[in-house]
Amino acid sequence: MSRGQQTFKLGVNTALAHLATLQPGDRLGSEAALAELLQTSRTTVRAVLKHLADIGLIEWLGRDKILRRLPDPVDFFPKPEATLPADLAEERFLEWVMRSDLAPGTVLREVEVARILSVPVPQVRELLIRFEPNGLIEKNTHKNWVLNGFTAQFATELADMRALIEGEAFARLLASQDAGILRQMAEMERLHIALLAREDAAMSEFPALDAAFHRVIFAAAQNRFFDEFAQRISLIVHYHYQWNKCDEQVRNRAALREHLQIIRACLVGDKALARQAFVTHLETARRTLVASISTR
Repeated sequence: MSRGQQTFKLGVNTALAHLATLQPGDRLGSEAALAELLQTSRTTVRAVLKHLADIGLIEWLGRDKILRRLPDPVDFFPKPEATLPADLAEERFLEWVMRSDLAPGTVLREVEVARILSVPVPQVRELLIRFEPNGLIEKNTHKNWVLNGFTAQFATELADMRALIEGEAFARLLASQDAGILRQMAEMERLHIALLAREDAAMSEFPALDAAFHRVIFAAAQNRFFDEFAQRISLIVHYHYQWNKCDEQVRNRAALREHLQIIRACLVGDKALARQAFVTHLETARRTLVASISTR
């Protein structure tokens, strides 16, 4: 599949996720606004809009773009088809690091990593550079890539940074007058209640819902750097959690309930309760992350 097709399918899935927060009859924004939302070109936006019109999701007449129905699960492209090569490589890398239980100080040779991940060497180099700023990987004095590892110190520093950045995003969410945020929160409430009502086997869907919930918070900041951090922390946290199966179902259900406390406080406009519930949730997430590292 060409990169253009992957970009298009990623744009469709991102647009569908956004449309799920609206109501039939709502108008979509301008092509420029949609390009900003989807982080893509206007050419891709037009291709996405045509696809959405073809499947009956929107009515597109000139500048008017009106939502006709809410998206169904079958409207989404499969994740592997809608994930860019760099993001797939990042997921494979994290999975490999976790599965291999690599010790801190391990030298990472680009050619060897490329062979293990089945990706080109230049992509591996780009991947390692992307992880360097957060301290997971660094270059030593011999210009070799070295894995610093998922240590307790790394987890603590990650949790500290998350509290600063996501805390600021949540403060902006509470201060926002955007009715769209409340619609997103209402949809999050529905999805959380539905998942909690299902059997334990359905908890495999928790990471995706957790990431979606926290994206709503980060998006309120309207800061692209916040969004990038949200994506990175989601990958790191969930790939680490998956290797700690102890009490996994209990942890996931507890996190869903904590999310609901935050969501419901936001929906009724109780900002003090929302802040308290949010801080409690971040502290729980911090303890869970540190515990998952100590039990590896």
